[in-house]
Amino acid sequence: MQRAKYAPGQWDLSDLRPEGGAARGRGSVEAAREKAERFGKIRPRLPGFSARDVEAALTLYEGIADDISRAAACAYMKHSADTADQKAKAALDAAEELRAEVDNAVLFFRLWWTGLDERKARALAPRSPDHRYFLSSWRKLKPYTLEEKVEQAVNIKNVTGFSEWTHHYDQIASGFTFTLRVKGKLLKDEKGKPRVTVVDEMARMFHSPDPAVREASYRTVLGRYAENGGVLGEVYRTIVRDWRNENVKLRNYPTPISPRNLENDVSDAAVEKLLQACRDDAAVFQDFFRLKAKMLGMKRMSRYHIYAPLASKERQVTYQEAVSTVLDAYQAFDPGVAGMVRNVFEHRHVDATPRKGKRSGAYCMSVTPDVVPYVLLNFSGTSRDTYTIAHELGHAVHDQLASKHSVLTFRPPLVLAETASVFGEMILFDRSVREEKDPDVRRSLLLEKISSLYATIGRQAYFVVFENRAHEAVAEGSTVSELCDIYASVLKEQFGSAAEVPEEFKWEWSYIPHIYHTPFYCYAYAFGNLLSLALYDAYLSEGRTFVPKYLKLLSYGGSGAPASILSEVGIDIESSKFWRGGFEVVRRMVDELRRL
Repeated sequence: MQRAKYAPGQWDLSDLRPEGGAARGRGSVEAAREKAERFGKIRPRLPGFSARDVEAALTLYEGIADDISRAAACAYMKHSADTADQKAKAALDAAEELRAEVDNAVLFFRLWWTGLDERKARALAPRSPDHRYFLSSWRKLKPYTLEEKVEQAVNIKNVTGFSEWTHHYDQIASGFTFTLRVKGKLLKDEKGKPRVTVVDEMARMFHSPDPAVREASYRTVLGRYAENGGVLGEVYRTIVRDWRNENVKLRNYPTPISPRNLENDVSDAAVEKLLQACRDDAAVFQDFFRLKAKMLGMKRMSRYHIYAPLASKERQVTYQEAVSTVLDAYQAFDPGVAGMVRNVFEHRHVDATPRKGKRSGAYCMSVTPDVVPYVLLNFSGTSRDTYTIAHELGHAVHDQLASKHSVLTFRPPLVLAETASVFGEMILFDRSVREEKDPDVRRSLLLEKISSLYATIGRQAYFVVFENRAHEAVAEGSTVSELCDIYASVLKEQFGSAAEVPEEFKWEWSYIPHIYHTPFYCYAYAFGNLLSLALYDAYLSEGRTFVPKYLKLLSYGGSGAPASILSEVGIDIESSKFWRGGFEVVRRMVDELRRL
C-alpha cells in the first residue's frame, strides 16, 4: 500500500467556522447568545422543575457550550499561529468576553443546582450518566461559590484581569528573537547574515551535541528573560495576587493549589502524596545525572548539559519520516488507534511550521466531541520532534476515544490528560529500542528517554513546589528578586550535589508559560508520566489483553472522577506506594543504562 504524503503546513480552521457545523450558524457568536437568551427564560420555572426539565435544560446548556468552544478555539488558534496579529488578538478578546457574558447569563442555573438540599438534588438528577456527573462536579463547588452578582463580577473581571495578563506574557515572550554567539563567533545563516531564531529553535539547542552551543543557548535565552525579568516578574506577581484574591480570600479555598485540585477532581491529599514522592525520590534522577556525567566524560554534571546527547552529531529527520514513524508505532499497538492519528492529518488539523510570532511549544486543542482535535507543533527536524508528534497525537486519540460523551464531560481532567500522550511516547520508544541492533544507539535512546522522564516528572513536580512557595511569598510581599531566590533554593533541592546550577537559572521560572497561564498545572505532567509508566508496565506484562482495558480507561474522558476511573485497573492515587512504584520503573531504566 502506498504511504500517504505529509508536509509541515498550517492548519485548516474551516471545521470551526459556523458553516462547518452541522446546523446553520453553529459555533457563531450569535448562536451562543440566542441560546443563552432562551436559557435565561427557564429561571422563573425553576421552583417547579422535574428531572425531565433538568435534562432538557442541560441539553440546551450543551448547545451553548458547543458554540462557545468552537468560537473560543478558533480565536485561540488564530492567535497561537500569530501572536503579533492584532485582528487575531481582538478576536480572542471578543471570544473571552463572549464566554464571560454567556457564563453570566446562565450562572443562575448552577447557583440554583448547588443550592438544592441533597434529597432534592437526588430526586431531580437526570438519567444521563454524563449529566449526573457534570452536576455532581457543580455540587462540589458549593462551599466555594459566591452570590450571583459577585460571580458575575468575577467573570467580567477575569477577562481584563487574569486572562489579559497571560496574553501580555505571551505577547512579550513570543516576540523574543535571538542571535547566538558560540565561543565569540556569531552563528550565521546560509546567506552569511546573523542567524535570527525564535525561542523554540533556541530551546532545541539545549540538546545540541556541542557543549559550547548548549551553554551559549541557555545563557542567551535566560539572559533575555532576565533582561525582561522586571516586567515578566511583575506580570507573574499580578497573576498570583489575582489568583489568591479570588480563590483564597473570596472563595475561601484552604490553599492556592486547592481550586486546581478540585477542578481536576482529585483530593489535596493525593496531590500532596504525588509531590512528596517526587521530592523523596529526587535521588533517582540525581543518580542518573551522575551516571550521565561519567558517560559524557565530565567530572560533574552541569545544568547546562542535562539534556546532552551521547551522539556527536544530532540526526535530522524529515517531517514525512517523523509522521510515518509515529503512525507505524501506533499501528503496531492498535490499528484503530492509528486510524485516529491519521484522522487528524487527513483533516488538515495540524500546524507544524515554526515561525516568528507563532506560539512556542506544542499543544492539542480539544474543541467538541464531533470535531477532530487540532494539533500545534513547531517541527525542526530532530528526533525529539518525533516524540512530540507521538505525544500530541496521543492527546488527539484520547479525545476521539471519549467523543461519545457530552461536550460537558468528554475532556479528561488535567491529571488524566497526559495519560495517552505519554503512553504514546512509550509506544514509540519501546518500538525504537526493540528494533535497534546497534548497542551504542540503544544506549543513546535509553539515555535520551530517561532525560525526557526527568523533564516531565522531576522538573515539572518541582515547578509546583516552587509555585506553592511563590504564591505564599507573593502574599507576604516578596519581590521578583526574592522569587528568583526561592527558585534557586528549589533547584538546589532538586539537583543536590549531582549537578552544578549556574546563576542565570534562577530566572528559569519566568520562562515557563504554564505557571502564568494555568497555575499548578505542571503536577499533571508528573501524574501522567508516573501513571503511564505503570500502565505501560502492565501492557508489557499482559500483552494484547491489556489493550482493551487501556482503551476503555481513555474512553471515559472526563465523565468520572480520576480515582474511580483508575481503580478499575487497580490504581490508588492516594497511595504513596503507587507513586513511588513509578520511580522504580525509572530506577530500572537507569540500572539498564548502567549495564549497557
